[in-house]
Amino acid sequence: MKTNWINWNKRYTTISVYTVLVFAACYTIFKITGNWASTKETFLGLIKTLSPFIYALIIAYFINPLVIKIEGTIPKRIQRLKIRRSLSILITYSLIISTVVLLLSFVIPQLISSAQDIGKLPETYLPIVQEFLSRDNVEIFNTGYFIDLTLINTYLNDNVVETFSSISTILANFAPVLLSLLTNITTGILNILLGFIIAIYLLISKESALITSRKILFAILPPKNAVNFINLSKESNHIFISFIIGKMIDSLIIGIICFIILLIFNYPYALLLSVIIGITNMIPYFGPFVGGAIGFFLLLFITPVQALWFLLIILLLQQFDGNILGPKILGDSTGLSAFWVIFAIILFGSFFGFSGMFFGVPILAVIKNIFSRQIDSLYNKRTTTL
Repeated sequence: MKTNWINWNKRYTTISVYTVLVFAACYTIFKITGNWASTKETFLGLIKTLSPFIYALIIAYFINPLVIKIEGTIPKRIQRLKIRRSLSILITYSLIISTVVLLLSFVIPQLISSAQDIGKLPETYLPIVQEFLSRDNVEIFNTGYFIDLTLINTYLNDNVVETFSSISTILANFAPVLLSLLTNITTGILNILLGFIIAIYLLISKESALITSRKILFAILPPKNAVNFINLSKESNHIFISFIIGKMIDSLIIGIICFIILLIFNYPYALLLSVIIGITNMIPYFGPFVGGAIGFFLLLFITPVQALWFLLIILLLQQFDGNILGPKILGDSTGLSAFWVIFAIILFGSFFGFSGMFFGVPILAVIKNIFSRQIDSLYNKRTTTL
């Protein structure tokens, strides 16, 4: 007679599987947190290796709406999907390359020229400061109501050699850092270019990837949960991409309007200031004030009166954007109140800098949408049982 030493049944099998999974999870967490420095280094190395594929995913995600829009304009007589998709990707990439070439050939040289002019400001004002600190001027201003400028003048004259020696030492030590920075920039540019190439294959095969993902969801989740997950993903994608694209269009329009106004009033460095305003406007609420402050200090040493008027121009632009243009383009794409927008900017900005200040708002909007759906689902279940 055959005897089974272990009474296999569904209950004990389930308990055993969960026990093994819990043990494996605990052991993994222990290995990760036990040697965090090594884990972090390994993780950063993995991210660096996979950076072209990460860039490809980001590029494909953000240009996909434009590809879809262009694909819809291609004549219907071209029935093969791959041909239509290839044509739309080709047109999209042509538009992107044309924009980059336009920036490189027109905008970038003017920005560099403006930056060089601003960099020469210390050379322009240094003789004035030195003349002001001369003994003749000191005698004029030493009336008992001003500080004794002879002390400052003597200190500067006595420490010129040491100061320039310190600057030379700093520059010598900075050379390896600069070389490393240039190497990282070159590697980053190459990875981005490789990401654009990989993104082509992602865009061409996105339907098959979505079908595979759908099959996996229905294989591991109950049908109802799988459908809910798909619907939630669609809503999250709509919230995220609507805000990003809408804010980019909004900031581009604000930058163009700012450029036109500054040209009309004959402002120096109009293009540079407009680019700063357009970029900082990507940050909700705080962005226009940050851009306005930067522009104000750039103009303060050149035309103080125009610097003050520049603040008024930025204030009017911010009011126009916040009350007319922004609601027209963005609508209520995030569904967040002013408090939560500011909270997202401060929280994500403290961890991820400028990118966190920009992406924090749509990310928090997605989290809010998920949380609201779960609360509504639990509320409906409770109310139906009453």
